[in-house]
Amino acid sequence: MQLSLSASMSNDEIAEVFSFISQILGTDPRNRYRASAYEEAGIVIQHQNEQLLDVFKKHTANPAAFTEYLDSLPGIGESISKKLTELFTTGNIASFQKYVAKLPGGMYPLMKIHGIGAKKAQKLAENFDLDDPQTAVSKLLTKAKHGQVQGLTGFGEKSEQALIEALELQHGKARIPYNDAFSVAKKFKTSLEDSGLTSRIVFLGSLRREAPTVGDIDVGVATHSPKKVADLITSLPFVKKTLVAGDNLVSVITDEGWQVDTKFAPLAEWGSFIQHFTGDKQHNIVLRQIALKQGFSLSEHGIKIKVTGEVKTFESEDDFYAFLGFAPIPPSERVGRDEFEKYKK
Repeated sequence: MQLSLSASMSNDEIAEVFSFISQILGTDPRNRYRASAYEEAGIVIQHQNEQLLDVFKKHTANPAAFTEYLDSLPGIGESISKKLTELFTTGNIASFQKYVAKLPGGMYPLMKIHGIGAKKAQKLAENFDLDDPQTAVSKLLTKAKHGQVQGLTGFGEKSEQALIEALELQHGKARIPYNDAFSVAKKFKTSLEDSGLTSRIVFLGSLRREAPTVGDIDVGVATHSPKKVADLITSLPFVKKTLVAGDNLVSVITDEGWQVDTKFAPLAEWGSFIQHFTGDKQHNIVLRQIALKQGFSLSEHGIKIKVTGEVKTFESEDDFYAFLGFAPIPPSERVGRDEFEKYKK
């Protein structure tokens, strides 16, 4: 298989790759220390407030400064530091590609499924010729539903059924046509509006950007009663299963098998919140770079002025963009290319 890497990877994507490599190495007891190091590094990277790519670009003229920054992070040793520099410089990590060269391509998506580790993923991928990461989940789901998994060593009828349920959850994350996603999201929005418990509701992510297809359906909500709103969402007649029901996030599976994530935010932070979770990723990366040059750092909570440490909050997304020197940028145009010149004040 070939790992899909890119010099523009986010912290979350890097952490995912490091976790994958850790599990691959962990199948050989001789590599347990290296496996542990990659796992720990992935966790550290995922929880950094600042994107490593942004830090790397800030120190392009002085690579040693980027190395010093990485050295200051717990769990990032010399070897991992060199690999991160290689990734951001070349868009690849040669040793990682070497580790996975002889593995079936279907392993990577299968290992993202709850209950499937490296050994099980390799066994399943090899037995059913799952070389295409794009189709591995759907093909394995078909095999499992036809009872072909329980005949493998280590799998029985119960474990096959558990696998089917896990695969169905993952398969439900396939891209959804925009009109279908909008129709489902509209049902959630109408139910929330009718409840009288919310002050603002907006679609987020690719749905708000009106992309042709949508991943998870994301909804943003401002409310003084998050617990009541969470209880309402989980009890809706078209909700099949609740995955998470917390103070800041409610994640459910609909009757169609699609995941809907409802995120809560205080009204005072509404502008930065909906900007952050609308994306797209490249738009937000470029916007962070622009903010850094102005002495600011961005998050879903607001804009931090680095010199004073003050965090400016915005009830309006338009005010958020205005603070950075831009007219309101329509969600559909947030692609990280010429929109910043077009809407610069």
